[in-house]
Amino acid sequence: MKTFKFLSNTALVFSLVMLASCSSDNDFDAENEAKTTARKIEFKANIVLGDSTDVTRATLESDNNVTWDENDQILVFCDNAEQAVTFGITPSSIDGKTATFTNYGEVLPLWFDPWDYYYALYPHASQTTFIPESYSITSLMPTNQYVSSGRTYDKNALLMVACADKDERIFNFKNIPSLVKVTISNNVAGKVKFVEIVADNQANRLSGNFEVRPAYNSDKINFFASSSAEKKHTVKLQVPANEESVDYYIAVLPSKINGYTIKFEGADSKVVFQRHSSKTLELKRSKIYNFGSFDIDTEVK
Repeated sequence: MKTFKFLSNTALVFSLVMLASCSSDNDFDAENEAKTTARKIEFKANIVLGDSTDVTRATLESDNNVTWDENDQILVFCDNAEQAVTFGITPSSIDGKTATFTNYGEVLPLWFDPWDYYYALYPHASQTTFIPESYSITSLMPTNQYVSSGRTYDKNALLMVACADKDERIFNFKNIPSLVKVTISNNVAGKVKFVEIVADNQANRLSGNFEVRPAYNSDKINFFASSSAEKKHTVKLQVPANEESVDYYIAVLPSKINGYTIKFEGADSKVVFQRHSSKTLELKRSKIYNFGSFDIDTEVK
């Protein structure tokens, strides 16, 4: 079985470019010249290995080494503003243990200057907002997840957050979701196209909106009840046809569920077979929970 590991201390480079509004045409050039000089700020990253049940967002290689994706992006917020700035990874910085994110020399807004802390979400997610009053990030755990080529999980669902001190400038990313593992074998004809987890109690939240506050220099994440109505007690992963036995991972919000049904669906989301469990489970963030192995040839006639 492939093992997931913690990812910690993600590296960033911010080229801070300051603009000034000018009071007259005569002083425009002088003000602009003085405040558009790029200033580099580095955020270092390292990978800290956890135990075999820990998960990570970055790419998991066949030898269980963790690497970054060359197109990765993150959102960075300041503690004094609601807006975010997007930073892209520098491909040459990827060595499997560290990485650098940069704005590639683009001009940054004047408000991008925190009082004390930066906050970040990885990977980049367009639905994300920041609440300066509570220093919390709101985003969305996708209800419908998709496996892209070469993966066994949806990379956009394995979200992480971090808080960096303005002076120390280190992002210690923390995993948000739990992972549900489902092993599928003999799905050669693609009889199963989706795997869906449905909590018995509709009040149990597996996906949808969430609000979190990452603690500085700590492994702790505080979760808050989101005010949004977009809360789902289901989550579904699309899976490809495959003749081998494959471990798939479904990202869910940490929660306590009072029983669940695992559904295997074919074309048009028609249920081809399902299993129910009345067991109460507490799904903790950054942990993997094995929901069983399923032979499609045996289960689907």
